[in-house]
Order: sequence, then C-alpha cells, then structure tokens
Amino acid sequence: MPATSTPPSMDSTSATPVITPARLSWLMVASLGLGSAMVVPLIDKIAWGEGPPELAQWLGRFHPLVLHFPIVLLLMALAFEAARLPGLRRLLPRPDGSTVTVILAWGAAGCTLALGCGWLLAQSGGYEQELLDRHLWTGAATALGANLALIFRLSSGTIGTGIFNGIANATLTLTCGVMTVAAHYGANLTHGETFLTEHAPDCVRELVGLQPRRDPNSIVTKPTEQRLLWDDVVRPILEERCGSCHNGSKLKGGLRLDSRAAMLKGGATGTAVEPGNPMASLLLTRLRLDVDDEQHMPPKGKPQATGEQLAALTFWIENGAPADKMAGDFEIPAKLRAALDSLLTPAQRKTLEAKTKATAEALETTLATLRSKLPGRLSCVVPGQPELEYVPGLNFAAVSDAQLTALAPVASSVVSLELQQTKVTDAGLAALAPFVKLRILQLQHTGLTDAGLAQVGKITSLEVINLYDTGVTDAGLQHLADLKHLRKIYLWQSKVTEAGAGKLRDAVPGIEVNLGLPDAPHPDEPATPSPPNKP
Repeated sequence: MPATSTPPSMDSTSATPVITPARLSWLMVASLGLGSAMVVPLIDKIAWGEGPPELAQWLGRFHPLVLHFPIVLLLMALAFEAARLPGLRRLLPRPDGSTVTVILAWGAAGCTLALGCGWLLAQSGGYEQELLDRHLWTGAATALGANLALIFRLSSGTIGTGIFNGIANATLTLTCGVMTVAAHYGANLTHGETFLTEHAPDCVRELVGLQPRRDPNSIVTKPTEQRLLWDDVVRPILEERCGSCHNGSKLKGGLRLDSRAAMLKGGATGTAVEPGNPMASLLLTRLRLDVDDEQHMPPKGKPQATGEQLAALTFWIENGAPADKMAGDFEIPAKLRAALDSLLTPAQRKTLEAKTKATAEALETTLATLRSKLPGRLSCVVPGQPELEYVPGLNFAAVSDAQLTALAPVASSVVSLELQQTKVTDAGLAALAPFVKLRILQLQHTGLTDAGLAQVGKITSLEVINLYDTGVTDAGLQHLADLKHLRKIYLWQSKVTEAGAGKLRDAVPGIEVNLGLPDAPHPDEPATPSPPNKP
C-alpha cells in the first residue's frame, strides 16, 4: 500500500524552504509589519482639523492593552530558543522549532498592531514631544526587528536550524533589548520620568546619577507651623492625585502640575491656579466636580482627592499660592490644622509626636534658664507648641535693651512681645532682627522715635503694633510701608498726623490705623452735651 503524502507545512524539514500556505501567509504578515515599522515613524501628524476623529482616538486607547501581548511572546520565543542550546537541552524542556516560530510570528504581528495603535494614541497629544519621539522610534525598531527575525526564521530550509536561523536568533535578542528601552520610555510617558527610579535603592540611584531619596519623615513630620505649604503640603498632594497625567513627560490638556510655575502658566484651558481666588482656580473646580462628570479630576476609577487635601489646596490658593511660605506664616484655622495633621500616616504621626515631645522638652529647658534672667513672664502661647510670648507684667521698669538681647536664644519662636513702659531704646530695638515670626509688638509709653521705627520696619511678619504715646512722626511711619501683613497700628498721642496715616493706608491695603481722635463737632455747631449720670 503506497504511503500517504503529508502536505508541507511551516515546520517542514526539507533542506530547501517549502513555500506552504502557512509560510506564505506569515511572510506576507511579516513583510507588512516590516514596511509599517519603517513608514510609521516618518509620518508627521495628519491634519485632523480640530483633532483626530473619535474612531481614531478609540482605537488608539487599545495601545496599552495590545502591547503587553507581543512583549510576552517575544520574550517567550527568546527563552524557548535559548532552551534549545546544547548546554541547556538536558536541564530545560526542549520545544521544537515550529513552536518557537509560531510564538515569534504572533509576537511580530502583535508588535505591528501595537505600533499602529500607539501612533493613533500619540495623535491625541498631551505628551512631551522629545520623550514621545524616543518611545515611537524604539517601538518601531522593536516591530521592525521582530518581523525581520520572523522573515529570517521562515527563510531556513529546516525550521530552527541553519545560518538564517542563527541570524534570526541574533536579531530577536537585539530586538528584546530595544523593546526594554521602548518599554522604559513608555512607562516614563505614562507615569513620569521617575517611575522606575522613585523607589530604587540609593546605590542604584547613585549608579544612574540621581540623588539619594529624601526621607519622607524629614518633610511631613515637621510641626504644622513649620511645613512649607508648597514643598511639604501641596506638591505631595498633586504628585499623589495628579502626577500620573500632568508631569514633565505626560501633559494631559497641555498642563503640568509638578511645579508651581507650570501651574500658574496653565494648559490648553487656561491657568490652573488663580492666587488669592480659590473659586476661580480651575484646579479646584475640576477636583470638586461630580466624579461622573467628564471634566472631573482625577478620572473616575483613580484614587480621589480627600476633603482634607482639598482644604489644604484651598488654604494655599486663598493665601496667594506662595512658593516659600510656611503654614505658620498665616493664621491656621483649627479645622485646617486638623486636616493637615490627618494627611500623615499613623507611623508618621507617631514620629511627629515623638519629635514634638523632644522639641518641647528641649524648649522648656531653654525657657527655664532664660526665666531666671528675665523679669516678667516668658511662656508658650499654646502649651507644648514652640510659639512664645513675653510679658514684663509689673516689672516693666526692670526691662531694658539688655533683657531684649537676652531673648536671642528663642528669638525665632517669639510671636508676641510686650515692651510697654519699658526702658528699651531706639538702639536696643536692633536686637529685634532675629524675631522673624513676631506678629504682635507693644511699644506704647516708651521713648521710641523714628530711628527705632526703622528697626521695627524690618520685621516683615508684624501684624499688630502699638505706638501709643511715643515720639514717632509721619516720616518714621513710612518705615512700615513694606509690612504687607500689618493689620492694626495704634498711634494715640504720637506725633503722626492724619496725612501721614493716610499715606500708610495707601501703602498697606486693609490696614486699620487708630489715631485715637474722637469725632469733633463742626466749628459752626455747638457740641452735644453729655447726658447726666444717673444717681
């Protein structure tokens, strides 16, 4: 009985390649992929008019889904081919050549499909162009290499053997290396350039030229008053909630939120933040929209901003969105203080409590030493908190320039200083320079003149000044024109005139200048007599 002939297939073992339908089909697929890989990176953006059509955008969204398929197949084909090496045959299962070829074929086709979807996704914009170009070119090189490796492999007379098979394996190895680079660029586009190195050990970061990681406890476990609003509060919130879509690599809507300058510059829809005006700030508007709204940020399905985070962002914006101000530079409402503390993890809160306790104990030791040298009372405004006030009480006659100098060790913590009726002089007020957080200063009934007021005008944190019964004049008052936080000043029985007070009101909007002048009657009208006292 004659033997039945078997139709030639892709795994033919003849010395000369047999062009079977299977081989011909895969050669056509590989050729198409090879051509696409060479042409796609050279195609500039198509003139879509107002933007890519909905269908193109929809197909582009399949890029993240499709690309993982060929990645796994190419690595699997490389691993299976490595298992066929003489040294590994006895240790690992030995797949036949046709199995590797089929895996490589589907991987090459997947690369072509991923390249097309990726190109469509890039047309929607919102990515950093240089990084996008790198990802596109390395992705195209991956597709080109995979299809080229498949063509070489199909050119062998016997699948898995011969010089063409060796060239195919070398090409596949190089392709997998390029694919790793393309994947790295893709991750940077999606998650930011620090995605791979953010949690890397310091030795790895040093190897790639990065600084060691900052200890988060050194930032977020600062006392509330000492936290920089931008660096320690706002930026971490934005990195957590918005960083994946609005970073230096991926600019959704043309907007970056990884720097204050970029936020103020804004994106395609305008400025993200209006300093001093939370209601007009697009960032807060988008964060507060209903989660089902298409304009809501972050998109539905991603972790959403908490009420505490929104409160912190609102506080920062309404106080002018400062770059270098601490929370303690402003009046912190009790609810906001609680919100800032709630942003800490339990471990961070424990670290903060221990640090605060140690700081309070050290401060109390310093205060005990100073109290023995100072008349009056030096104490914490809030027990346990590093904000101090000094009150001479009935010992005002014993306070002079020397006592003011003695406060130097705690000067940066003093927020309220009462020097009324003391013997402090104009020259002694030069010792106020280190009092950088001083908000309330009482100087009534002292020998203060314009020369001393020049020293007072250097304390930019001042909010309330009492100059009742002092020798200051209109000229000296101009030393306070740059104190933008100044809200109240008392000038009874001083030498300041209404004209001088008016100039200060013009220089410092919103200030309350109290000259202590009662409403006087018109010269042509008799004064209204005071009502008689009741018996």
